Amino acid sequence: MISKTNGLSRQPARARPPRAWTWYAAACLWTTLLAPATHAAEKYENPTPWSYKRVTRYPIPPVRDAAWPKDDIVRFILARLEKENLHPIGDAPRLTLIRRASFDLRGLPPTQEEIERFVRDAAPDDVAFAKVVDSFLQSERFGERWARHWLDVVRYADSVGRVWNAPFLYAWRYRDWVIDSLNTDKPYNRFVAEQIAGDLLPAKTVIQRRDQIVGTGMLALGSMNLQEGSYEQFVLDQVDDQIDVTSRAFMGLTLSCARCHDHKTEPVSQKDYYALAGIFYSSRTLPGQANRSDMNGSGYVDPEMLVDLPTELNEKVGPPTQLPEGIHSMDDIRLLGNPKGTIRYDMDPHFCMGVVEGKAQDCELAVGGDPFDRKGAPDRGKMGMPLLPPLPHIPPKSSGRLELAQWMASPTHPLTARVMVNRLWQHLFGEGIVRTVDDFGITGSDPTHPELLDHLAVRFIENGWSVKKMIRSMMLSRTYRLATTGDVNHVDAGNKLRWRMNPKRLELEPLRDTLLDLAGQLKLERPEGIQVAGTGGKGNHGRTRGLLSVEEGYRTIYLPVVRDNVPELFSTFDFPGPTQIKGQRDVTTVAPQALFFMNNELVAELAAAVAEKNGKNVKDLYRTVLGREPSMEETHDAEELARELGAETLVQSLLGTAEFRYVF
Repeated sequence: MISKTNGLSRQPARARPPRAWTWYAAACLWTTLLAPATHAAEKYENPTPWSYKRVTRYPIPPVRDAAWPKDDIVRFILARLEKENLHPIGDAPRLTLIRRASFDLRGLPPTQEEIERFVRDAAPDDVAFAKVVDSFLQSERFGERWARHWLDVVRYADSVGRVWNAPFLYAWRYRDWVIDSLNTDKPYNRFVAEQIAGDLLPAKTVIQRRDQIVGTGMLALGSMNLQEGSYEQFVLDQVDDQIDVTSRAFMGLTLSCARCHDHKTEPVSQKDYYALAGIFYSSRTLPGQANRSDMNGSGYVDPEMLVDLPTELNEKVGPPTQLPEGIHSMDDIRLLGNPKGTIRYDMDPHFCMGVVEGKAQDCELAVGGDPFDRKGAPDRGKMGMPLLPPLPHIPPKSSGRLELAQWMASPTHPLTARVMVNRLWQHLFGEGIVRTVDDFGITGSDPTHPELLDHLAVRFIENGWSVKKMIRSMMLSRTYRLATTGDVNHVDAGNKLRWRMNPKRLELEPLRDTLLDLAGQLKLERPEGIQVAGTGGKGNHGRTRGLLSVEEGYRTIYLPVVRDNVPELFSTFDFPGPTQIKGQRDVTTVAPQALFFMNNELVAELAAAVAEKNGKNVKDLYRTVLGREPSMEETHDAEELARELGAETLVQSLLGTAEFRYVF
């Protein structure tokens, strides 16, 4: 049993007053009136889109060059190349390969010891590289690197954004849950299910049950208008956000587009949307914040709107019935007056964001999205999408989240495995087999290698939905190990057929983390406690802000992401807007990126630390920053630069090169 602190109970929420129709519903109805009339049935007459078809086990294609491929993955690639009379370029050298693998798996450069061990390994390339990949996959840094990819998909943030930007005091629990789930290689189907219905899944221990409840935090991270005067409108907006993130993250479908009318391109009717909406409408979302029409007196930051994690295996899950002492709410901060300094929230080990069961009820269809113009409520889960398998039967007193999780995580679902293996491929190879990684619908891209995509999906399922095994298979393929060099006039200059490797530019996180690492200032531990302050209002104690700046030594994934207040450095290097579902980041080339390495004070300080750490020795600086020895000409030029302008300037020059900023 886990003990809890005692506290004071509070009164239940007052009634929820209605409000006039909002601009959002009006805009949706106007769009419906202007759009040409369509009916879901008309779309079903078209041939079944490829992504709705069942995953198929395709035969391994024969290839002429039977000696080159070492894995079935590569046979699909090579067969397509040979069909076009093309050939893959040669393998990348070991020095390039270990840097590529280290950044892809850990988001940090390899150490000099790791480089030397791999380069000098007398084993064949296949064996030597497998040792490297296996070692990196076991690193705790793996979860930190790949969790950030997932957080982009589920619009992770540490505040709600919008009109009253109140902080999410416990979003970090979900972030750490993602990191730990990836490090322990939690099966992906379980990873999916826990984010939808972790509170309803069976557990063997109370520790396991608490852990999987934290996973439901994904559903509570939406950017909502806490000042929305109509509680019904607020709830419907929240449900829409949950439908959007669930359908796009796990299935690559834009089901939320059917909120106000039948979907314009997908075989999804408005009735289907509300059959799915009823599931979340019957659930209670507890983000630690209250809508203004549903406040208990704690203000917008409200601990009674959090999940109280169980201390016994079969304990009912819901909001806390007693509150601990300390600062936990907006009201607690008000009572302190206006003291100097930052007021920090106290962290309770039993609180988290998440979703629990609410009153089971179907959701009436909102005509044109108007919450006060309703008609018949479809049965929860009774979606009439003929191209997808039906959901399991939902018991009358259940929300249906458990059945939705079972349906989504089923090996017979045509989209779940496909979407995930495509996400993994995209992060390793620079582009997905389906280039629109968040859109597998009719308006999305067709796969460049459809048989390979299904081969990966089948393999993923049969290997127990193991993310690490799938990544390992992709990285040990000859396709991953190809060089990035090539002829710009090549008939496939865009590399759709994968005859070479795509160079990838480092994102914000590995860039910043590497700068700290090279200077010996990177902290690998996680920060403790709640790292956001404020209430969403104005003034010293109202403004929501992160308590860890970009100058802090922690890995970038641990820095708070406050909506509408992300650091300038983040936006400079294409960090996605934290209200967006963004499976693939934009890659821009703008002047502030180069100026950052030339003029930024943090870069100058870290460059000086790198120079001092390496005794200002030119060869050591090249090994540290670029992971290789300089040529004779580079040595001569670098020594001259260091004499004239200092070793710190040399380091900054190396940091600004494409060789540092890209993975080849």
